Amino acid sequence: MADSAGTVPSMAAQLTERYGDALRTEDISWMAWEPQGTDTLTVAGKAYQASCFGEEDISGWSEDYQSRAFWRLEGAYEDFKDCPEGGDVLPYNNYPIPIEAGQVFVIDYTRKDGTSERKYYRSDGEVWNGMGCTTEFIPE
Repeated sequence: MADSAGTVPSMAAQLTERYGDALRTEDISWMAWEPQGTDTLTVAGKAYQASCFGEEDISGWSEDYQSRAFWRLEGAYEDFKDCPEGGDVLPYNNYPIPIEAGQVFVIDYTRKDGTSERKYYRSDGEVWNGMGCTTEFIPE
């Protein structure tokens, strides 16, 4: 319910108001950082263990895409650190997990027409517009 200023208190505030000291909470955010599954992805002719961190519906803000799925290629940075850059950067806050320098990601985009597109990003420790970001690269 809105207050006199027309704002709605957060769910946590509403629960605290109603249940007071009887309310117990637990931080489970760490669970989101665990892979939802693993698979083997082949990139530039080499097989890599890949951890999947879920799929996100982006249809609400993207004109072209329906969703994107996030994969991290384990131990792949050395193989791709010198590959030519593509034309895109993806800030860390786009990812469902914390990002560290020296990681490689595969993002599978599904377009609204059902076709798919795969992009490759690496975390070189770069900053874009004041935010940590990954840089698109072209596997060779």
